[in-house]
Amino acid sequence: MSALGGAAAVLIGEAWRAGLPLAQCLPVPVDKSAEQAELARVRFALAEESAARAAVQKTADSAAAEVARLNDELQFLRGQSRTARR
Repeated sequence: MSALGGAAAVLIGEAWRAGLPLAQCLPVPVDKSAEQAELARVRFALAEESAARAAVQKTADSAAAEVARLNDELQFLRGQSRTARR
């Protein structure tokens, strides 16, 4: 936050030196309905991303379980082939 405050101070100082009124440096008021719409859009996007991450995690967990199962089966088959050779 201090970097942001420092940047704002630099901009205000430059505007003052250039002779611009400081009112021109202040942010333009935002329409509250547009702000609410943007907030809703961002929340929806966040929910979508969260659902996508959950789906990916579920797939990864299934893949890890399958790898473990296949490793167990491979170890079993290797053990079977060793006893068959003897």
